Amino acid sequence: MEQLKFKLDSFEGPLDLLLMLIRKNKVSIYDIPISLILDQYLAVMNEMKEMDLEISSEFLVLAATLLQIKSKMLLPKPEEETDDDIDPREELVRRLTEYKKVKESIGFFKERENIGTSMFYKSPDAIERPPAELNYASLTPENLLLAYRRAYQRLERKTPPPKQSFRGIVGHEKVSIRSRVAAIWHRLKTKTATLFKDLFSGVKSRPEAVASFLASLELIKLNKIRVEYNENGDISNPKVFRTDDKDFDFNIIED
Repeated sequence: MEQLKFKLDSFEGPLDLLLMLIRKNKVSIYDIPISLILDQYLAVMNEMKEMDLEISSEFLVLAATLLQIKSKMLLPKPEEETDDDIDPREELVRRLTEYKKVKESIGFFKERENIGTSMFYKSPDAIERPPAELNYASLTPENLLLAYRRAYQRLERKTPPPKQSFRGIVGHEKVSIRSRVAAIWHRLKTKTATLFKDLFSGVKSRPEAVASFLASLELIKLNKIRVEYNENGDISNPKVFRTDDKDFDFNIIED
């Protein structure tokens, strides 16, 4: 096929050149004949070199991409093609499609670039406001004090109450899970088994009960204790057994 001739000022960048070659050869952007397009692309680059024009790295990168796609397409394909086989041209088609949309949008905005040049508008008129009339007769010390009190009352309603106001109303007790683990473990060191409810003996508050329950879960996770139900199927009061006689560092428990 006779080599096509192009004007070097008719494209901007490597993707624009590639789109021009696709239009010249009247081929689909989704089924690019890589071998044909690559030969013509390299011919344009050689022509740029002969004219002593600087070839940017973007042209070289795209040329390398086309060579890579061509080499992949020349490799023999497996007899049984699967859905995982990806067309090596897929990424290039995506880039060309996005670039084509950008080029088309440029033309759209170019047509509307000078729409407002033929429009004339009138600047808004400045509206002069009459001077405010103040009644200085009402500015008495009593009225000023009343205005101050009203402003202060509105400020008090917007300001949240101090933390001291909630003391004695909302209790906040911190119970260390590590301390409850140590207490349960020392209880089980004197005997190999105990009732699960006995783990909560001496508990005086809800936070302490919650910490005791979490401590028992930590000991189960560490394989230090196990929980078993009665043989008669009663699950209301299981037993807790110590499974490890060795001491361990309670500092590994996170509070």
